[in-house]
Amino acid sequence: MKILLALSWAPWPVRRGTDRLMMNLAGGLAKGHEVFLVTMALDRAGLREVEDAAQTGVRVRAILAPNRRSALHRAAYRVRNAALRRLARVPRQTLYAAPPAFLDAVRRTARVEAIDAVIASYWHLYRLAGTTGAPIEALLTHDIDFRVHEERIARGLSTLPPGEAERRERIEREAYRRYRRIVTVTPRDAETLKELDETRGATILPLPLAMDLDRFRPGGGRRETDTILLLGSFDADFNRDALSFFARDVLPIVRRTRPTARLLVVGHHANGDLRREAGGGVEFAGGVPDIRLHLASCALMVLPLRFGGGVRIRMMEAAAMGTPVVSTGIGVGGMGLVPGREYLEANDPAAMAEAVVSLLDDGDLAARIGLGARNWAERTISMADYPERLDRMLDRLSENRPGDRA
Repeated sequence: MKILLALSWAPWPVRRGTDRLMMNLAGGLAKGHEVFLVTMALDRAGLREVEDAAQTGVRVRAILAPNRRSALHRAAYRVRNAALRRLARVPRQTLYAAPPAFLDAVRRTARVEAIDAVIASYWHLYRLAGTTGAPIEALLTHDIDFRVHEERIARGLSTLPPGEAERRERIEREAYRRYRRIVTVTPRDAETLKELDETRGATILPLPLAMDLDRFRPGGGRRETDTILLLGSFDADFNRDALSFFARDVLPIVRRTRPTARLLVVGHHANGDLRREAGGGVEFAGGVPDIRLHLASCALMVLPLRFGGGVRIRMMEAAAMGTPVVSTGIGVGGMGLVPGREYLEANDPAAMAEAVVSLLDDGDLAARIGLGARNWAERTISMADYPERLDRMLDRLSENRPGDRA
């Protein structure tokens, strides 16, 4: 089968959890199929970098994002997109993620290469549905964004300009209406989508997940006794909130018992304000080329997310490396991990501090939780059987279902 992955922003080099998910998916599919990745880069250096993704067995078709071609293009797209936001009620995010030139590149590749299945990553690509000529067109949604935004509003964290949330929800729901085959990253999200009017009659399946367990594996070395790791890309508001919550409300409690405990924050886009607000005992490493070094050396990792959707790739990476994790229920939601065996769950500051201290104090407990997580990874997300699991998903997407308009 010839499969085309349409992904707005280049996932190579891998810098975020979403990048790793997409490259794992591409590599898994490439074991038994001819896979094309059509994507955009933000600059010419990015165009050269993404070509290296071909080493995974994927054929890359990348274009430079149209608004990044020159200063004149940037200005023209700002004017164009401002008008479309007002007149067509299309969100700004979608206008930049799905410009006509990118959609045309996907359609052209699908037709020239006689593609059998197009998998469009994220709802911004709603206009691709029904236009590629491929027998199978599926939407891969990484979360149910408007549901996440409801949680954001409830916490008073929305910074969207007036009308933008409504524009986003309208287009997201339109994507769910247009695509008759939808893939989610967790079974929980699949069940939630089935409840929407827009998805009535659609085939909705959870995406099998995988991690390279040979590359991500327990290091066997000594862990730093008091180092607590927090990973994330801090252009995402749920990660900024998680960092603020842990640094402000949890870490001070931990340090009353363990004064030498420190929080090591690893990830891009932690700006000056976030760093200043973090307080004592917090160190920032910024973005790093290889997070395995930090996962192998920390005493534990925390996932203090209070809202968000989709799947946490960093939890998969930590589990693969046998790193003990303390997480909120939301942080590991939909992944099937068992609290107390494969991670410790805590949802308020006192409980989270207690869980963190218990792992810092009790090496046997930390080792047991880390081993439980690694065992979960071997049972659940191994690359060894990933191609077969993906093929079963493709078989189900290929079935003709009553009410399927694709």
